[in-house]
Amino acid sequence: MLSRLCLAAGTLLTAGCVGSGDDADDEDEAPIVDAARSLENDTDPETWRDVSEIRLDAYVGGWVGVEPAHVDRVENPTLVLFADRSYEITIENRDNVKHNLAIWDADGERVGEHATDVVVNTGTTETLAFTATEEMAIYICEHQPRIQLGDLEIVAE
Repeated sequence: MLSRLCLAAGTLLTAGCVGSGDDADDEDEAPIVDAARSLENDTDPETWRDVSEIRLDAYVGGWVGVEPAHVDRVENPTLVLFADRSYEITIENRDNVKHNLAIWDADGERVGEHATDVVVNTGTTETLAFTATEEMAIYICEHQPRIQLGDLEIVAE
């Protein structure tokens, strides 16, 4: 969590976003997005072993998991990926605000060209196909980088 907060804070400076700075990442808080029911999901690698496709709904308040079932209605779920495996993450705009999904490393840099095009209208989708690498640390919306981000846990096989 600390790495996510530091990365998000750095993003605010580079993206020109403004925040109060006194928000705490409190695990006891409720989700921000009404469609979400939880802030935590199963991160046991065995639960993720057969996953290759992930679906997320995009809201200004955060990502909300749709598929696989163990991320359903989880806000900014942690995604467990296996190094050197192929994945597809599909995002759907749910609030008529600009969203994209990009994969960043721990230094706050986009990993290669791993980003979707921007989805603007409700119901619009984009899919990012990629191979997981150990440098991948978070997935983020580059338009709401402070609140729409989730951790990537990369498992070496």
